[in-house]
Amino acid sequence: MTQLARRKSDWGALGPAMQALPNDKWREFVYHYTRAKPRKGALVAAYRASGFGQGSTAGSQAKAAWLMSRDERTIAAIAEESKKILRVAYPEGANALINLIRDPTHKDHARALGMLMDRVFPVETRHNIEVVHKTVDPDVEAIEELRALRQLGTSREKLIELFGVAGLPRVEALEAADAAQRAGRAKVIDDVKYEDVTDEQPAPAGTQSTEDFEF
Repeated sequence: MTQLARRKSDWGALGPAMQALPNDKWREFVYHYTRAKPRKGALVAAYRASGFGQGSTAGSQAKAAWLMSRDERTIAAIAEESKKILRVAYPEGANALINLIRDPTHKDHARALGMLMDRVFPVETRHNIEVVHKTVDPDVEAIEELRALRQLGTSREKLIELFGVAGLPRVEALEAADAAQRAGRAKVIDDVKYEDVTDEQPAPAGTQSTEDFEF
C-alpha cells in the first residue's frame, strides 16, 4: 500500500484539495483511483488498496467506495490529481501530435495542423474600448439637482438639509441667473423677423437677375 504524506516534508507536494481530505487513507484512495487503468471495479479496488473495508463484505466495500467517490472533497481531490497527470503527459501528447502531422496520408492530418497552428499561433482578438470622460460643472449639477428635488415635492426644510443653510440660497441665485439667461436668449430668437421673398419682389441692388443668364 502506497503511503502518502506520512512525513511533514511530503505535505507540500500535495495540492489544497488533497490536503483538505480527512486523513491519509482518503488521500491514498484518490491516488490509487487516479493512477488505475479505467475498468469496472476501479473504485472498490482503490478503496481496498488504501486500507479501507478490511473484514467487510465485497458488497459493503463496493457501496462504501461509491459513496466516498461522490463526496465533494473526494471529487475535488480527484480533479486536482487528474490535472497533474495530464500536465505530466504533455510531452507524450505533443509527440503524438507531431507524429500525426508528419503523416500527410492520415485522415486527420489537416485537423492536426489546425490544432498545432491554433496553439502555437493563436488568433489575436483585439477589443477597442472608447472611454469618454465628461466634465460636469458643479454649479450646473447643483441647479439640476435642485430642480429635480422640487419636481419630487421636496420640502424646503429637506432642501436646506441637503444644500446647507448658506448653500441653498446660493444655488437658488444661480438658478435664477440661469433662468434669466435662458429667457434672454429666447427673447433674441423671438425678435428675429422672417420675411418671405417672392418672385414679384424686386431683387436687392447689385444682384443679377436670372434673365441675365442663358440656360
